Amino acid sequence: MTGPSTAPATADPYRDQRALPDPADPASRDALLSRLSSARWPYGPLLDALDLPAELDVLDIGAGAGHGLGVLAWREQTGRVVGLDPAPGPGVQLGQAEHLPFAAQSFDVALLVRVLAHVTDPARALAEAWRVLRPGGRLVLAAQGGEHLAQTWRALGRPVSGESGPDAALRDSLRQAGHVATRLDVRLPLTIHAADAEALVSSYGLRLSVNPARFAVTDHLHLCVYVARKP
Repeated sequence: MTGPSTAPATADPYRDQRALPDPADPASRDALLSRLSSARWPYGPLLDALDLPAELDVLDIGAGAGHGLGVLAWREQTGRVVGLDPAPGPGVQLGQAEHLPFAAQSFDVALLVRVLAHVTDPARALAEAWRVLRPGGRLVLAAQGGEHLAQTWRALGRPVSGESGPDAALRDSLRQAGHVATRLDVRLPLTIHAADAEALVSSYGLRLSVNPARFAVTDHLHLCVYVARKP
């Protein structure tokens, strides 16, 4: 098994924030939102809210391009930091959430950030994350909240409802697994101008007309977070 991979401490995962989002790469959308909110979205605000001690060993499940690892390195996390993904970027190990290649009780924190809705077997993925946590460890699930860019979508004529969104799926999965979790809501204000709205629409692969008269709008990024502690 490949050893732990940690991004260089000097790495900035959003160093090219001026690039327009690529429809095939949600990470570039995060870079745009990071620039607009002046934060490393979503990992920076999430880790601020979690306030993890630096010495904890952290597993990022569904790490993708490794942006979360970069933010952890930037925050000077000194514990073991490992990322895993079926399509891994640099510094991320190849693997599936449903079949973690780690021994039981290997980590203090297991992160699944906007991941659970994209795995084949969410129940198995949760069970695997729980298995590799040490006693007292934290299982952290995060998904877009109901307020995420709500005003922007309303201005685009596509209002959204948070009642059955991604965060509802997290609640259901945790309930079915029998885990008691604490909910955190991470919100960041930002202003969306017409050009930003066009870039966001493009990043989702949608064909929507942007009416400049409806912009700029004051909006929020919203991440719904559930934290369950292993006894």
